[in-house]
Amino acid sequence: MDLRAELMVGEYHLRTLTLDDAELLVEATAAEQAPAAWGPRPAGPYTLDDAVTALRAWAPGSAGRASIGVFDGDRLVGAIGLMPDGPSSAELGYWVRPEYRGRGIAWRCVAALADWARRAVALDRIWLEIDPTNAASSRVAKRAGFQLEGRLAGHCRSWTHDDPALDSWHDCDIWVHSDAA
Repeated sequence: MDLRAELMVGEYHLRTLTLDDAELLVEATAAEQAPAAWGPRPAGPYTLDDAVTALRAWAPGSAGRASIGVFDGDRLVGAIGLMPDGPSSAELGYWVRPEYRGRGIAWRCVAALADWARRAVALDRIWLEIDPTNAASSRVAKRAGFQLEGRLAGHCRSWTHDDPALDSWHDCDIWVHSDAA
C-alpha cells in the first residue's frame, strides 16, 4: 500500500513526512503538553532524537503506516497518521499544534485526506478512535464527514503506565468515514 501523499487543502500543503522533517517536528511540538494518544508521554515537546525515532517509525513502507504533515508555507502545523489495519481499512489519527487549533484545519485536512485515501489508496473503511470526553475531536470527526458507529467499552488505553496491566482503560467512540458507513 503506497501511503505517500501530496495534496493541497486551501492554503495548506499536505505531504508525507520524512526524516528530513525532524527539525520541523521538534519546532512544531515545542509548545505541546497535551497527552499523546498512543504513548506514555505528552505529544511534545520532541527532542531531535524523539522526532527522528517517530519519523522512522512512521516512514511509509517501514511499518505499513505514514504520517502526513500539514504545512502552512514552510511551517509544520499538524500531522495526520494513516494506520492500515487490513487490506482496505485504516485508522486515521490527527494532531494540530496548539496555536493553530480552532481554525478548522483539522476537519478540513482530515476530510481531504480521507477522500484521498479512498481514491488513491482504495481504502473502503477509514475510521477514527476518539475518547468520548474529547468533544473537540468528536466535532472534527463530524465536520470531516465521519459518522459515529458505536462505542467500545474500556477499549482505549490511557497510557499512564508503560505496563498495560497497570494502566487504566477508557471507552472509545468509533467514527467511520461516511462513504464507508
